[in-house]
Amino acid sequence: MGNARTALFSFLVARHSGGQFLLRIEDTDRLRHNEQAVAEIMEDLHWLGIEWDEGISVGGPHGPYRQSERLDIYRGFVERLLNDGKAYYAFETAEELTAMRGGEGRKGEFRYPRPKTLPTKADVIKAQSQGRPVVVRFLCPGRDLTIIDDCFGAVTVPAGEMEDFIIQKADGYPTFYLANTVDDALMEVNYVLRGQEFLGQTWRQEFLREALGFAHPRHAHLPLILDMQGRKLSKRDGDVEVRAFRAAGYLPEVLANFIALLGWSPGGDREKMCLTEMIELFSVDRIGKTNAKFDRDKLLAFNTDALAATGQTRLLAAMKDYLSLNPTPIPTGDDDLLRYLLVAHAGMRTLADIPAKCGVLFVPDDAFPYEDQAVAKVLRKNDDEGMKMLAQLRRLLSECSWTCAVLEQAIKDFCQTHGVAMGRVAQPLRVAVTGRTISPSIHDTLVILGREKTLRRIDRCLALAARGA
Repeated sequence: MGNARTALFSFLVARHSGGQFLLRIEDTDRLRHNEQAVAEIMEDLHWLGIEWDEGISVGGPHGPYRQSERLDIYRGFVERLLNDGKAYYAFETAEELTAMRGGEGRKGEFRYPRPKTLPTKADVIKAQSQGRPVVVRFLCPGRDLTIIDDCFGAVTVPAGEMEDFIIQKADGYPTFYLANTVDDALMEVNYVLRGQEFLGQTWRQEFLREALGFAHPRHAHLPLILDMQGRKLSKRDGDVEVRAFRAAGYLPEVLANFIALLGWSPGGDREKMCLTEMIELFSVDRIGKTNAKFDRDKLLAFNTDALAATGQTRLLAAMKDYLSLNPTPIPTGDDDLLRYLLVAHAGMRTLADIPAKCGVLFVPDDAFPYEDQAVAKVLRKNDDEGMKMLAQLRRLLSECSWTCAVLEQAIKDFCQTHGVAMGRVAQPLRVAVTGRTISPSIHDTLVILGREKTLRRIDRCLALAARGA
């Protein structure tokens, strides 16, 4: 969710200012790289309505846009820093670095101690012959640095908190700091938005830009996203990925709207906005310093309101997208049926409410169980009152025309004739045809099922009752 917000804010800044939004894949950490995640990132952004002007899959003048395809470029800049005396080789093993830190589990910050004499090419060759890891470290200037950030203002990093950090790993791949610094410069990036957790690392890239003669882009570091208890948002509180909310039946326009409000305010107590309105209203100076709270109840309320206000054509497309991610018994190729289901579930909170309430209507007639509590409270209560009611309803329904209006009126007339409340009639029917007490309105439930399936399910229920099952 944090990455989605960073992408959204970057997109909004670019669109509002007439700039360009770029998407590149930072895949230099090969142990953690997951190629499937690349496709999912692009799919999630497309789903949210966030389109990029340049980058992977789109192309542009500054490619390639995968860092793993730019290794020769990075090595050239590493060589330049080495030749200029602004970087040096280092050969410590993991065990030696652990010992330098004071052992495993040692608390406190560790600052890599610069060697008194910097290694030479001969030292590199010797280390390689011994099978030692060879990395390249940046020769940090060792002075205080003040970073001007559009969200947090002037942030000074003391020299005592800096060290000679690695810019090229033993596998020949660049670190995040070197690769991003080079890419931002060569791709003409002049504005970087990212999470507050990266603010403490920005000094590394600023010193690299200075050493390489690169221009310094503007920065805006975004406040953290916390859960409602004030803890950093994590999976312990449930799914926090875009794909999870998509699969849970949220509308993308709702999620984008909600994400935009995590740290930014359009002013005037305004909250509900479409993407076009967000572009028009967005400005970085309205991003706050206060950490944002991820309020799931608020998101659910947003989604409930949006589903009620959204037109049927848009809802149908959203429903098909939801069903494509969630295998259910509901047929996906019948648009008329899907439209009926959407209407029958007016007031739903998410699209997931539809299969939750009526998925049982599309399974084989003998494939669903009867919930014990539903049977006890509805069918067997008061000397099997519900079962007796069901037998009478079976005769009535067998003679009805099978339309929503006719069924609704027939059930109402039955209630009036027998002097009973609607619930005492609807619930036995509902339990008989679904096995539980929750479904769409009873007449919608029967229409969706159809005459034959409804009667078969009632007959099954009566037969089980007759056998004492």
